[in-house]
Amino acid sequence: AMALLLRQASHAAERERVLELFRELEFRSLAARLPESIGTEAGAKATPSPTAVPAGAAYAAIYDEAALRAFVEDARRRGALTIACQGTNDNPHRARLCGVAMSLEPGTAVYVPFAHQQSLGGPQQLSLKAALGVLKPLLEGEGVAKTAHNGKYDQIILARNGVELRGLAFDTMVAAYLLGEGSLNLPGLAFDRLKMEMTATQDLLGRASKAVTLDMVPVERCLQYCCERADGAARLREALESELRQHRNLWRLFTEVEMPLVGVLARMELVGVAVDEAALSEMAVALSREAREIERRIYDEVGHEFNIGSPQQLSNVLYEELRLPKGRRTKYGFTTDAATLESLRALHPVVGLILEHRQVSKLKSTYVDALPLLVDPKDRRIHTTFAQTVAATGRLSSTDPNLQNIPVRTDMGNRIRMAFIARDYGPEPRLLAADYSQIELRIMAHLSGDESLIDAFRRDEDIHAVTASQVFGVSLDQVTAEMRRRAKVFNFGVLYGLSEFGLSQREGISRDEAADFISRYFEKYPKVKSWREEAVAACRKRGYAETILGRRRYIPEIKSPNAQVRGAGERMAINMPVQGTQADIIKIAMNRIDERMRRESLRSRMILQVHDELIFECPAGEMDAVRGLALEIMPRSIELAVPVRVDIKVGQNWGELEAEETPLAIFENAEFAGAEAG
Repeated sequence: AMALLLRQASHAAERERVLELFRELEFRSLAARLPESIGTEAGAKATPSPTAVPAGAAYAAIYDEAALRAFVEDARRRGALTIACQGTNDNPHRARLCGVAMSLEPGTAVYVPFAHQQSLGGPQQLSLKAALGVLKPLLEGEGVAKTAHNGKYDQIILARNGVELRGLAFDTMVAAYLLGEGSLNLPGLAFDRLKMEMTATQDLLGRASKAVTLDMVPVERCLQYCCERADGAARLREALESELRQHRNLWRLFTEVEMPLVGVLARMELVGVAVDEAALSEMAVALSREAREIERRIYDEVGHEFNIGSPQQLSNVLYEELRLPKGRRTKYGFTTDAATLESLRALHPVVGLILEHRQVSKLKSTYVDALPLLVDPKDRRIHTTFAQTVAATGRLSSTDPNLQNIPVRTDMGNRIRMAFIARDYGPEPRLLAADYSQIELRIMAHLSGDESLIDAFRRDEDIHAVTASQVFGVSLDQVTAEMRRRAKVFNFGVLYGLSEFGLSQREGISRDEAADFISRYFEKYPKVKSWREEAVAACRKRGYAETILGRRRYIPEIKSPNAQVRGAGERMAINMPVQGTQADIIKIAMNRIDERMRRESLRSRMILQVHDELIFECPAGEMDAVRGLALEIMPRSIELAVPVRVDIKVGQNWGELEAEETPLAIFENAEFAGAEAG
């Protein structure tokens, strides 16, 4: 059927009808295969000529300084510019800058190349130094508002070439993210929103695009590709800005939280984190030894050697030889995933050893072996990438490497953290961590309005002990460690929709006992139960859940006829307002702290964000200043019905951060986002 459509599309009259169908079905890659007109071989790849441009678009390359200066003057007069830096790969910390595409209005674009393969007899490109010398005042000028798609990439790659991109006012990727778009890549958005077909990267570089990079392509062949990136972003801004402005809260969230954060994250990535490479080498040896010792113990328990990493062999050992209870069947036998093994841990000592072996192996391969390969040879620091537009809740994620996912409460995880050190920023540098204490539970207390929870937080009581006292009907001084632990499980479980079955599985108790605990919990905190029910009902009615500040997560699963899928949607509807608000709070704090640190010309740097925690690298002489900023700004990021506590830890490395005594900070009438914290 697809081949028939492609054949039919060889006639111009049919092409638009087929293209419309492909748009509706989101067949973006197939759309690029449609022949352009009658006479094109049916099904052949429609590769545009090197100088071809979309209908009505005006694209050109700039090869000399005079033409570039004229463009810069035009941009200054207009006061607005769309920019798309072109690099050799998607990681701006490792990419070579090939050129800069710019657009002054939708439908037009220029490309300034300076690192492409020189075609025989083609115009001579400007040098990178000459081109950036002319562009630098324009790009660094606050008076010219810039638009970009993934502006953090542009900021970082330009900064690594000596240019600080200022005045970034609109990021189309961030805007699309806030509007709940499924596709955030520029060609996909342009196709969905504008019906604009952009040249695909694989069409320009070939299928082996990892082996061929943009600098290997002559300018004549990639002019359209590069200009489309600036033109597409310019066109998208019009559509996305209009829609964002229709939702007052989203527009404010975009302009006052997300857009300032783009620059904050770029600066954090550029600073990076110092690592102790010698310590990592020693750790690699120690973990190899540890893995071998665990393997030996596993073989002793089983009675013979086998490939622990083979799901098929492991399944055979656990379920056929040791006859442990079987889970679901997979193509390799019965499942040996982590959740299944955790449920079997108490039945045989080998299960715990297998889980321990997996953890050691994963930490070694993911961090201890990988981190030294990611050290930048110029500054001997690691530059992670903070993703602003991935998590549906609004939380940031960290990749390449993921520094948010190192296990917190394990000895091995802490040993890895010890390799991240304070080293470069000023004399006697230290790391300082500022951590929101129980922020999600405080947000839940605010959203639910439950008086018991609110009073406990206002009195600065141990919320888990208070919950245990309420639910088990004992005085605070009679609460046992086990009572408190179970109360803690459910305090947090409430946020994630923990059910009777989930609690019974998690705690190893009967369904009746779990049901009784949950019943007593909601008797003591009735407004928490009401809030959960209202959150689910509101999401089912609107199709999305939202945070205090209006961030949305669209949850179509909540209307699914499948009970399991629908249940997952209901849990998202409960969790999103809490976890999303937590993300908003720490983003506001990051923006305000970054602004103050730069205004006060501190040498200290914010280097990491790990969910509820911010980590700074500071000279010894600035510790008090940074501590003061964190304690002043972080509790005031948003107004809640309960006080917000921020805990401070200091140390020479991430693993040795020691807590300081910090007062409970209570602030009222805190203003949202753009207001000065003071």
